[in-house]
Amino acid sequence: MKQFYEVYERNEFLQPLVAEIGWSHNVVIFQKCKEALERAFYIKMTKQFGWTKNVLSHQIDNKTYEKYLLNQTNFDQTLPKEYQKQAILAVKDEYQFDFLELSDKHTERALENELLRKYFDLS
Repeated sequence: MKQFYEVYERNEFLQPLVAEIGWSHNVVIFQKCKEALERAFYIKMTKQFGWTKNVLSHQIDNKTYEKYLLNQTNFDQTLPKEYQKQAILAVKDEYQFDFLELSDKHTERALENELLRKYFDLS
């Protein structure tokens, strides 16, 4: 408890977020995540998607935060249109999108739409 207080007491950004999810969720995040931005990401995602403690733990173990960061590119600003798709395919990796609750067979367009919907609801 003391360590929990000391970490969050100094961080004005995380203080209000911590109160938005349950204690057991906070303990999992506190124990498994060491950076403030990573903790904020998992707190927001837990609140938005209603993750259980086990789902949250699975997402952290699956490195969802790191995958989210790696998936961001600036290809649309830096590459000509004809090379953007090639560049995206070149850095494409296998990702887990279980949190989107799509059917096993879904189109790439459906995946993109669901990701955008979830992303913009993050605020």
